[in-house]
Amino acid sequence: MIHKNKFNSLIFSLFILAISISSSAFAQRGPSTEEERARVVALAKASDLDPRAVMESEDGMWFLNWRREVPEYEIGLDKGAYWAKTAVKGDLRKATRFHHLLSVAAFQVQHQILNPKKNPEDELAVTQAGIEGLLRAYENLLPRRPANFSKKMDEALKRRNMVDLKAFVINLPPIPED
Repeated sequence: MIHKNKFNSLIFSLFILAISISSSAFAQRGPSTEEERARVVALAKASDLDPRAVMESEDGMWFLNWRREVPEYEIGLDKGAYWAKTAVKGDLRKATRFHHLLSVAAFQVQHQILNPKKNPEDELAVTQAGIEGLLRAYENLLPRRPANFSKKMDEALKRRNMVDLKAFVINLPPIPED
């Protein structure tokens, strides 16, 4: 009996130790650093040139983790991302979604917009920044890969060039509800 109680006590102690180790390992991180925010902006500029290469890089994986873990910023998909999903062909959709998130994140950190959903003007500006990032990437990729031509992206480019992108973004359909 004595050995069984010691064994149970040992098991209980190990269980408590495991819980304390795992909770400290999963404790919420602190706010983003200036270096991290600068890295996001630099990644967005690089992604304008080749979103797929950045997405598949270690930096791309770092960004996706940072976006989920950073406590002060709400960086998510918006109606611009949903529009883009229908504007590009299949193999480019994942890179488009990634680049949109990165463009939005860069804009948010540059303008200190923590949660764009709290202010309709911020939400519109962030969505427009995401679309502008997609258009920069599209302009850079199209000459190298003409198969990526998209009527919807070309229409958005025309609207941007006519200084009408804000109206274009305002009139995008809302995010579909599941």
